[in-house]
Amino acid sequence: MCNQFRIPKLALIKQYLTEDLDLPLVEPKINDEEKDVFPNQTAPVLLYQNKQLQLVNKNWGYPSPVDANKPLFNARIERFYEQKPSMWDESFAKQRCIILASEFFEYAKNTYQADNGKKYHERYSFKSKQPITMIAGIYDHNNFAMVTTDPNSDMRPIHNRMPLVIEPSELRRWLFQNFTSLINRDSISLSVQKQPHKK
Repeated sequence: MCNQFRIPKLALIKQYLTEDLDLPLVEPKINDEEKDVFPNQTAPVLLYQNKQLQLVNKNWGYPSPVDANKPLFNARIERFYEQKPSMWDESFAKQRCIILASEFFEYAKNTYQADNGKKYHERYSFKSKQPITMIAGIYDHNNFAMVTTDPNSDMRPIHNRMPLVIEPSELRRWLFQNFTSLINRDSISLSVQKQPHKK
């Protein structure tokens, strides 16, 4: 369950989207700040709204129908294809977005013992081979969730789920078209780096 990603500076996002990918992005009205984002915090997401491709600040996590203090911030893509209705269905059908990250982080099952005697899970960072890692997202009103799928070979040794990373050539398919072919991420290559241990 991914619960942390880092957003790049706005200048890099704009350069990548408008110059590298040649996308007709509306001039963003968001802060030019590189920072780590956690659930219940705000981050810009890329979406098509009012006939414009734009970056809009939204809060990471949908309100939980069970516990108001615990937002639901990861949405399993398989839920859209199950017969039983889910709270994500309308967003998957009509309200898709792209999360823009320089990297995202995940904890492994493996643990280590720090100098203070406490045990911690190993932590890894992941990013695509592109200047910015694009991750499939969905949104509703002022909230967004990160879409997850089965892990590929890079993620499998570390975790049993992974964010649905999107290649530039797949961006339009995720935002506007049938996305069934994007569920399997075996073709995606990720750079993986183990994070330093806590002392």
